[in-house]
Amino acid sequence: MPLPLLRAKIVFDTQILDYVYRGSICPEDWNAVVKYISKNCRYAISANTLYELLAGIAKGDVNHFSENQSRIRLLCQPARREFLPTVGNFLRSKVFGLPPRKPDFQPKRLGLWTEVVLAAAGKSNLQSGVALHKAGHSSKTYGFDLQLLLNQIEEGKQSHSERLEGLRHGELLPSTDDSWSRSILNFIDLPVTDANARKILAALNAAHLYEISLYEMAKNHQYDFRKHDSDWIDAQQLYYLADPSVWFITCDANIRFRTIDSTQRDRILSFDELKAVAMNRTAVSRSTKKPERSYSPSPSR
Repeated sequence: MPLPLLRAKIVFDTQILDYVYRGSICPEDWNAVVKYISKNCRYAISANTLYELLAGIAKGDVNHFSENQSRIRLLCQPARREFLPTVGNFLRSKVFGLPPRKPDFQPKRLGLWTEVVLAAAGKSNLQSGVALHKAGHSSKTYGFDLQLLLNQIEEGKQSHSERLEGLRHGELLPSTDDSWSRSILNFIDLPVTDANARKILAALNAAHLYEISLYEMAKNHQYDFRKHDSDWIDAQQLYYLADPSVWFITCDANIRFRTIDSTQRDRILSFDELKAVAMNRTAVSRSTKKPERSYSPSPSR
């Protein structure tokens, strides 16, 4: 694979952090990719990925806090990271050049959340309040309403499943380009115009095709949407491809299969593909590195 990834903005799917933690992705491969990203790319953390990891803490018991915390530590490993806002604010900014609707969920706040989680000694500590020992924060404590955050995610997943169930039973009409783009424009509080609809369909080509594939699956009565409720988050992750510099890295073959005809498909890579790029780059660097000259003393006369 050629290296269009130079200075690309890399975004990880949540599943990758779990694979690294459990060893399905070996430490050597992970470290090689982290090193490559830190040196050659830009690294971005999506609000969706962070939310899912925080939901894991919310659902997990106190004895599993450290392992859930470790996934967030892995998420923050690549250097010079930036945080991407929630998808609604991201689309308003990236596609339409408009300000966010909810400043509380902007990148600076998301960065603070990760610091608080990583500084927490336990789940109860995270809920009651964590002190950050850094300039400007010494007299403050920060806590999370974990249940509120979990409820928001679960409500989104449930709404998505219910919509697909409605399609399956003929209670809702199948989505069209027009109705889908209109729903997105309403979601981000923008006028429903032909021009805005065209912008949305172009910017969210992969996400649109992904959701069309889910509508097709609604016809299969053997497919249990509640057992695949992560489909909703996956669709949301693809919204970040509205930024042409974003490359989404996933271990989920379904995401790549469902977007195979997308104009954005070449920016959806498997972890193994990114690893191959990283290894190739390392090999090229080694082969072009000039050998060090060694000093040999002249024989005495």
